[in-house]
Amino acid sequence: MFTGAAHDHPQGDRRHTSATRISGGQEPTRTPVASAREAGATGPGRVGRLQALRSASRLSRGGRTLAAGLRSDPDQRVVAALALLVATLGLMPVALVPADSAIYAGVATGTPTLYTYTVAIAVVLVVVAMRTPRRLGRSLFLWVPFLIWMAVFAVLSWDASPRTVSGLLHLSLAAVVFAIGAAAERADRRHSILLWAFAAVAWIQLLASIAAIAGFPLRRISGQQALDVLGRATGLTSHPGELAKLLFFCGLCALTLPQRAVRDRWVAWTTLGAVLVGVSLTQSRTVLAAVVSMVVILVLLEFVTGRWQKRYFIVLGLTALLALVSLPWLIERFTADPGGGSRQHLLGVAWTVIRDNPWTGVGPNSYVAVVGTIDPLTASGVPVHNAFLLSAAELGILGAVLLWLPFARTATVAVRAVFRTRTPELAPRVLVSALPGLVLIGMTGWGLMQGPYFLTLALVTGYFLARTRSGGVASGDGRD
Repeated sequence: MFTGAAHDHPQGDRRHTSATRISGGQEPTRTPVASAREAGATGPGRVGRLQALRSASRLSRGGRTLAAGLRSDPDQRVVAALALLVATLGLMPVALVPADSAIYAGVATGTPTLYTYTVAIAVVLVVVAMRTPRRLGRSLFLWVPFLIWMAVFAVLSWDASPRTVSGLLHLSLAAVVFAIGAAAERADRRHSILLWAFAAVAWIQLLASIAAIAGFPLRRISGQQALDVLGRATGLTSHPGELAKLLFFCGLCALTLPQRAVRDRWVAWTTLGAVLVGVSLTQSRTVLAAVVSMVVILVLLEFVTGRWQKRYFIVLGLTALLALVSLPWLIERFTADPGGGSRQHLLGVAWTVIRDNPWTGVGPNSYVAVVGTIDPLTASGVPVHNAFLLSAAELGILGAVLLWLPFARTATVAVRAVFRTRTPELAPRVLVSALPGLVLIGMTGWGLMQGPYFLTLALVTGYFLARTRSGGVASGDGRD
């Protein structure tokens, strides 16, 4: 109740107080004596209005506190921008300009396109650059060889078509996002907002999938692709494979969530359960295997390093339940497509392209357009289902090595932290657990390099690299 109201609240009306006073200079004792008719003025409707006003007041105070914090604390600005980036990558990767363009099966669109996440990247880049410019520059240094390689061949070899320019911008954005994730980690170290944001993405995507099953899809897929994904969850994405990869990253972050209290542990484990259910609904065989391997390897690492706890039985139980629930569609999909369709043919075509263009490749984002002239299946919009071979075919062998070098460096740092320095930080152990799954996803599909999912990979990798290094500094090993 609000106190001190002047005229419209019972506490401000003298008729609702007795005239009895006690001696000793004490305040009068007020006893409600309202009649039944007057008491009706404070019925459920009025109480509800007062509660609504109270909630609005709390929200207003919270908004003012948040605004004041954003103005006064640079770290809060970094964290808020980071959460915006995760939301646009995981929930709202919407094209702004041009809003509609011809569909092109490549790592990027056929023409340069401004997305919601492009705007978010620009915002967070400015905020992080103002806060930690040196850290941002050091994080970007790993990408300098690849960026130089792209610049040289963009001038000397590759064409200047809108398709190629779109691919160049896409790969350059990946470098920027990697540096953002690494540079912003310090500001996010205490609250782990990036991890919580990906946990929220997992829940929202799961709810969107359940809504679609119930007959209320939040995103509709039309055309031939609608027949291809029939019966499989897509959430707010356009393909089950996209949703499955996004949920894999959400699972990686869920396993890294801080668990300082019982409530935190419940949130972490239930979020992991949401990821497992969502992956099962997508019916993605590769990502299912990747998630299961990530969980099992993490539990084994915890056991080997002496960090085993009874709550890991819950994780194993959730994983076993996922495998059991997924058996029917696994059997059905393997029965319908035991050999992976035309993957062997596509692999052969890719090896031929790499052999013919070992140094320059065919150009970023140009595989389908160029290779489609010699292979009808590729021309229909089906590139090689291997992200590593696709990168080598488009960028040349050395170009592909330079592209994946920052990711390999992150993996090396994490492996060293787990097995050599034995850091107490959880992030490197989770990342090491996820490596086999990431390699499997990359070797069985090309979507890992596509659109917001490659940017998500870059963001998470950069963030985990910085968190691994911060764990080494905290334990007295390494430099910050």
